[in-house]
Amino acid sequence: MATSDSCPFCRIVRGDDPAARVVYEDERVVAFFPTKPAVIGHVLVVPRRHVPDVWALDEGEAAHLGKVCVRLAGVLRRALDPSGLNIIQSNGASATQTVFHLHVHLVPRRAGDAMGRIWPTKARYPESEKDEAWSRLRAASWTEAPAREGPSGEDRRKHLELVQAVVARMAAASGNVKTWLLPVVIALYGFSITEGSVALAALGLATVILSMYVDANYLRVERDFRGLYDAVARNTRPVRAFSLDPSRTAAPVPLGSWWGRLAASARRWVPGWRVWRSWSILPFYGALLLIGLVIAIGGTW
Repeated sequence: MATSDSCPFCRIVRGDDPAARVVYEDERVVAFFPTKPAVIGHVLVVPRRHVPDVWALDEGEAAHLGKVCVRLAGVLRRALDPSGLNIIQSNGASATQTVFHLHVHLVPRRAGDAMGRIWPTKARYPESEKDEAWSRLRAASWTEAPAREGPSGEDRRKHLELVQAVVARMAAASGNVKTWLLPVVIALYGFSITEGSVALAALGLATVILSMYVDANYLRVERDFRGLYDAVARNTRPVRAFSLDPSRTAAPVPLGSWWGRLAASARRWVPGWRVWRSWSILPFYGALLLIGLVIAIGGTW
C-alpha cells in the first residue's frame, strides 16, 4: 500500500505516530482523532493508500470509505449521543484542505458548540448563473462514463418490460389517431366537394392539423422511451431503477441564454423537426393537407 514519507496521515497509517488516537482500522482505511479536534469526538477517516484528493480515489476505495463512514457515524451516535453530525470532505486549498491526503471529517454536533455555522447565511445568485452551471454540469454528466454498478438482471428485465409497454401504447395510440382520422376527413372532404363548401374543407384541414400534432407528440414520447429503453438495456447512462422519466437520458439543452430556456420549455410541448419529418407524420398528413388545400381552393372558384 503506497504511502508518503512526508505525509502526517501516512505516518499514522503505518503506525509510526505513537500519539495517534486510532478509533478504527482495517485493510483499506484508518480512522483517528485529529491533533486539534473541532469538538470532542471529531474523527478523521482516511484511506491507507496515499490519495491526495477525491479525484484520485478509485471507485472501490470510495465505496469502502463510504461504508466505514456510515458505520462510524452510528458508533459516534451510540457512544456520544450528539444531537447532529457533520460529514465534511474537502479538496484543494481553496476548499480549506490543509493535509493533502484525502480525509473525511465526522464531526458530532451539539447546539452552541465551537464549530458554529458552516454555510453562509446569505447567498444570492442570478438565475442565469444557476442555469449556466446546471447546463454545464448536465452536459458533462452526459459525456462522463457511467458507473457500472446497477440493478440486478431481473430488475433490469422488469424495467425494460415497463418501458416497452409505454412504447407499445404510444405506437397503438398513433395508429388509432390515423384510423379515426381517415373516415372523418374523407367525409368532410367529400361533403365539401359535393356541397361546394369551403368551410367544410377548412374544417377537414383543421382536423388534419390537430391530429398531426397529437400524432407527432405520440411519436415524440415513443422515441423518448425508446431512448430510455436503450439506456437501461445497454447501461450507457445512469438510470434510476424502474424510472419512467426519459428526460434523464435526453441530451441536455444549453440554458445559458433566453433562447436555451425557451428551447427547453418548447421541447416539452412541440416535437422537434426530426419527429415532424418522420415517414409516419409528414408524408401521411402532408398528403391529406395537400388534398384539403386543393379542395378548398377549388371551392372558391
